[in-house]
Amino acid sequence: MKRMTSTARIPALILAGGLLLSTAAGAEDLSDWKLPPVPIPKDNPQTAAKVKLGHQLAFDDRLSKGNNSLNCAGCHVSSAGGGGHTPRAYGHGGELGRWAPSWDNSAYYTSLFWDGRADSLEQQTGALPGHLGPISASGEMGGDVAEVVKTLNANPTYKKEFNQAFGEGATPQNIAKAIAAYERTLIAKNAPFQRYVNGDKKALSAAAKRGFELFRGKAQCVACHTPPLLTDNAFHNIGVPQVGPLQEDEGRAAVTKKSEDKGKFKTPTLYNSGSFLYYMHDGAFRNLQQVVAHYNKGGNPKDPNQDPLIQPLKLSAKEQTDLIAFLNSLTDPSLNRIHRPKLP
Repeated sequence: MKRMTSTARIPALILAGGLLLSTAAGAEDLSDWKLPPVPIPKDNPQTAAKVKLGHQLAFDDRLSKGNNSLNCAGCHVSSAGGGGHTPRAYGHGGELGRWAPSWDNSAYYTSLFWDGRADSLEQQTGALPGHLGPISASGEMGGDVAEVVKTLNANPTYKKEFNQAFGEGATPQNIAKAIAAYERTLIAKNAPFQRYVNGDKKALSAAAKRGFELFRGKAQCVACHTPPLLTDNAFHNIGVPQVGPLQEDEGRAAVTKKSEDKGKFKTPTLYNSGSFLYYMHDGAFRNLQQVVAHYNKGGNPKDPNQDPLIQPLKLSAKEQTDLIAFLNSLTDPSLNRIHRPKLP
């Protein structure tokens, strides 16, 4: 597919985003910004029993090496917007090279991990044979999936819950399916911005409304954070400084083996980003002010692989503040209050 230039692409996205669309009565049509129903795989339909089980597994240390102190929720912290509470994630291998991205709204992703090496939430768990992920990766939770299965089936309550959800006991496939089913419930549908586009015109402050105009206009955010998901599910090099234990992170190129993908990372959704403690693939930034300042200066023009979409924005201090007000309106506070359930 031929790459669309920035000058051709941005107006098209702005039009698609509803900036120029209006109803017959003159009111702006914001339907393109409404979050759609979550895609559900045919082989893993949602059920209450499965979601409950997945919630428990996501918080259970017994999925990690030697029943240690690691679990999925230890890196995806609800009060931190579902992302990591340290600039880079930690596992049995010590500090890893990347920040743990938020699992909020991850149900809409067409690929997972910063480099897109997994095709589904089920694959991303690392419980499935042939797919390394947090549960099985030696430097992360480091669990032996076969041993995890034995441990869960030896627990009468877990065995009963797996049978209720799947008609059989724990298996690697059922562990992956349960966790993925739970993750598909973590949708920011009650964010003020979602209430706004669904008809509550008082849901956004005046500053957030101005920020919304900047987001889809002068700030050019919609070039990659496209509606309604606020991600294009693609990969870009935006000139982020490399920090942390890695001297270099090839990003998407490590998967595709293509030189043009060097330094490209997945475009994350922006929902609940106002609660993040760190930002970017390597946790290089500590707050939204630093993120917006990075884009405002045009990223890092010295990076030969930086996406041509990244250009100086010339946003004033007030405009940057308004843009951040809009980004904060993407936070669903209910997702920041998820607690550890009672475990069997």
